[in-house]
Amino acid sequence: MTQGSLSIVAKRSVIILFFTLLTVLAVTQPSIGAPEEERVAKLLEGARQEARLVLYTTQSIRDSSSMVKKFEDKYPFIKVDLYRAPSNTLMNKVAGEAVAKRYLADVIEIPGFNAHLLKKQHHTASYFSPEAKAFTEGFKDQDGYWTSTYILHYIVAYNTKLVSRKDMPDTYEGFLSPRWKGKKIGLFDLKEAEWFANMLRIMGEEKGLDFFRRLAAQELAYRGGSSLMTDLVTAGEFPVATVFPQAVEDRKKKGAKVDWVGVAPVVAKLGTIGLTAHPPHPNAARLYIDFCLSKEGQMVLVECERYPARADMDVEKFKTLKALKIYPSDFSMADKFNAYTKQFAEVLKVSKSR
Repeated sequence: MTQGSLSIVAKRSVIILFFTLLTVLAVTQPSIGAPEEERVAKLLEGARQEARLVLYTTQSIRDSSSMVKKFEDKYPFIKVDLYRAPSNTLMNKVAGEAVAKRYLADVIEIPGFNAHLLKKQHHTASYFSPEAKAFTEGFKDQDGYWTSTYILHYIVAYNTKLVSRKDMPDTYEGFLSPRWKGKKIGLFDLKEAEWFANMLRIMGEEKGLDFFRRLAAQELAYRGGSSLMTDLVTAGEFPVATVFPQAVEDRKKKGAKVDWVGVAPVVAKLGTIGLTAHPPHPNAARLYIDFCLSKEGQMVLVECERYPARADMDVEKFKTLKALKIYPSDFSMADKFNAYTKQFAEVLKVSKSR
C-alpha cells in the first residue's frame, strides 16, 4: 500500500471515529433543552397543587386584569387573586405583613424605585427567569430581584396649534432659549423626583443643578399626572410639558391637536415584576413571572398600549419610541429620594405641598 493510500485510510479512520463519538454523546448526554423542560415540568406540577397565585400590583386594573386573564387562559388550573393599590399603600402593606409574619403575596409589580427599596428591605427574593435573558442591562437587576416589564418614557408634549415641530428643541437645554421665556413650560410636579434625580446623574450634578435653576427662571407651571398635563397642553394652557407618550397618543387618536418629541436626554421610568421573599405559592409565582417576561406576555402589555421592556420586541406602532436613545432610571438613587425631592423643590422654588 502506498503512502498516499495510508494517508487516505488514516483520514477515513479519524472521520469514522469522530462520528462514532458524536453518536455516543447524543445517546448518553441529555439534550440542551432538557434541563429547562424539566424545570418547567416541575413548576407546572407544583403550580397544579398550589392552584392559586396572589398578585400585588400598582398597574391599572385594566392592564393587570388583561395579563391575568391571558395567564389563566393558558394555565386554567391556577386562580389569580389580584390586589391593586398605589405604590405607597402597597409598600406599607408589604412592610406590615412582614412585621406580622403574615406573608400573603407571591408576586409584586411596582415602579422601579420601590422595587429597589423592597430588595433592600428583604421583602423580595432573587429569581433568574430564563426569559430575563432577553432583557438588556439596566432593565433587570443583576441579582435577580426584579425585571422591568414595561417602560414609561419621559418625553415632551406640545400643542401643534401653538408650536411647530421645527421649533421644538432637540435637548432640554434648548428650553433655556429666550424664545421660551414666559411661555409657561409645563413640568411634572415633585412626585417625579425620579426624573430630576436621573437628569442630574446624566448631566452631572453641578451642570444639572445649573440647568434646572436657569429653567426655573423661564417661568414654569407644575401639575401632577401625565394625563392632566397632556389635557392642559391640548387645551392650550401650556404650549409644552413633560409627560408620558401613552397619554399623548390617546389624545391624538381622538383628534386632539397635540404631539410629542423625545427631547434628550430621555429618561426611562420602569415598571417591574419580582418574587416575594416568602411566596405561599412559589411555583405559580415563578410561572407567572416567566409568562409576563415572555414574548406572549409582553404582547399583552402592547395591547394595553404599554411599551414592552423586552429587547427583542419589534412593534410597528412603537417604532418612534424604539428609535430613541433612552437612559433607564438608576434605581440606586431611590436611597436619597427624600433628599432629591427636597432639592427639586428648592431648585425650582416650588412648595413641597404640591
